[in-house]
Amino acid sequence: MRAPSTSANLGSGFDVVAVAHDAYFAEAYVKVGSGCGVHVRFRGFDPGEDNTVKRAFSHLFERLGRCWGVEVEVDNRIPIARGLGSSGASSAAALAAFLREAGLRVDPRLVVEAAGLGEAAAAGSPHFDNVAAAALGGAVVIVSTQPLEVVKFSPRLTFVVGVPDVPPMPEKTKLMRGVLPREVPFRTYVAQLSRVSALVAGLASSDLRLVALGMRDDVVEPARSPFVHGYARLRRYAAEAGALAVAISGAGPSVVALVDEKHSDAVKNAMAKAYAEEGIRAEVKVASVAGGALENI
Repeated sequence: MRAPSTSANLGSGFDVVAVAHDAYFAEAYVKVGSGCGVHVRFRGFDPGEDNTVKRAFSHLFERLGRCWGVEVEVDNRIPIARGLGSSGASSAAALAAFLREAGLRVDPRLVVEAAGLGEAAAAGSPHFDNVAAAALGGAVVIVSTQPLEVVKFSPRLTFVVGVPDVPPMPEKTKLMRGVLPREVPFRTYVAQLSRVSALVAGLASSDLRLVALGMRDDVVEPARSPFVHGYARLRRYAAEAGALAVAISGAGPSVVALVDEKHSDAVKNAMAKAYAEEGIRAEVKVASVAGGALENI
């Protein structure tokens, strides 16, 4: 089973908006047998015994009130610790593969909830935005966490995704959450509400202008951008080449630019040039909105 890479936040949508795209994928293969317990093996990478996939299965089994004997192999082709939902996609793919092999039909929210709670193994706390996009596909909005409620849209959008080849930042998610402001002026709060509203409306209608407006952020991104090397140059070069908006993907350091199709190659080349001038090796890809792991069951 396959789950796509994702970009969360998308500017103003911090912790509540994410989009699935076909830049990268994680695949999972599952065997269901007798007994009770989950064994997980990762190709080319070992996150340790306490990992997001194993925790996700534990939460799912708890909600279903039953345990299975499960062997999981994860082949994750999504760059790790790059703000592209790597761990969430692994869990979404593995849970979807398990459900298919076990012949089970469950509420998709159970899968999102289990995978989101499993994220605590990688991020230190539960997160539902990336895993919802990886599981459901399209663009998702987390409208409630207690109880979990997710709204999905299927926008027709094109992005350029820039993924720098830099050493993983120790405890990146914890650090990037630690720099966030604890208070914002009321005027900023109102402006942010307007932008989130524009973002959601744009995703619902595939309106590029509204999505671009919603990808502007004066709260989270200013605090995080100093930790994304070369971000100012990337934004400038992408905009000059025709990008409609640029944002940090998740907690970074990857960057995602919203484009119309006619400017996609120009923006891709401009971002590659910006990385090169900053002395950073990077992969830059044109990506479209992708389907989720649960769509293949």
